[in-house]
Amino acid sequence: MTTLKACPNCSADLETTYQFCPQCGQNAHIHRFNLPHIFHEIFHALTHADKGVLHLLKELAIRPGIVAREYVLEGKRKKYINPFTFLVLMLGITLFVNSIFHPYTRESSTQPTSATQSAEPAEVRQMRAKFMERRKNFQTFVEKRNNLVIFLAIPLFALVYWLFFLHSGINYAEHFVAQVFFSGFYSLLTLALLAPLKTYMTQPNQFAALQLLLQFLFLSFAYYQFMGPDRSWRLAKASLATLLALVVWVIFSFGAGYLYIRYGG
Repeated sequence: MTTLKACPNCSADLETTYQFCPQCGQNAHIHRFNLPHIFHEIFHALTHADKGVLHLLKELAIRPGIVAREYVLEGKRKKYINPFTFLVLMLGITLFVNSIFHPYTRESSTQPTSATQSAEPAEVRQMRAKFMERRKNFQTFVEKRNNLVIFLAIPLFALVYWLFFLHSGINYAEHFVAQVFFSGFYSLLTLALLAPLKTYMTQPNQFAALQLLLQFLFLSFAYYQFMGPDRSWRLAKASLATLLALVVWVIFSFGAGYLYIRYGG
């Protein structure tokens, strides 16, 4: 007679020869955690040939649009890790690096001199102090809540691309998932620029401008690939859609920042 045991995850009956549960897919041979097992799991998660993080990063670096197309449109879901898991991981790394390099809250060199301030009326000095305080608060928010900023940007970018490519047959949700892939990789891409550029950039606005340029180049290339082999989807169309998405995002984000800095309480 065949010996049966219960799956530790879903309690389905398993034959002792089973490697995986046929009902939930979990490994049928579960053992207690120990340190060698933990190190093995971490190494496996990073380097697994068809689902590892390093594999996904390599693929997103050379063919981001094809990765998104395979996962979103061609149903190759087992080939890559979940894009939302990937995004959360990348944003966690981003917040950690931001806390070290402070790219958005670096002191500005355009502060008025003490002599200039002393010559201003008290009311003007008070208004200037409030303005500078609100600007610092906004920069701190962007730096410490970068994950929230990206979570707000993803649905907006997806909406612009969906409307621009409305006749492609790709729905809004599919554009949304593609943006999750692209945003996760782009967040990590900016990290590579933080350390080497920290010494040379004296203004946070310089870093923001470089981010926009890098984002334009990356998303244009990614969407050129994502829209498929049809020659009608030329790079010019992808670039125009990306430019439009960035303009909408700049108006939304910088507009919100300006309104807070100028009129906030």
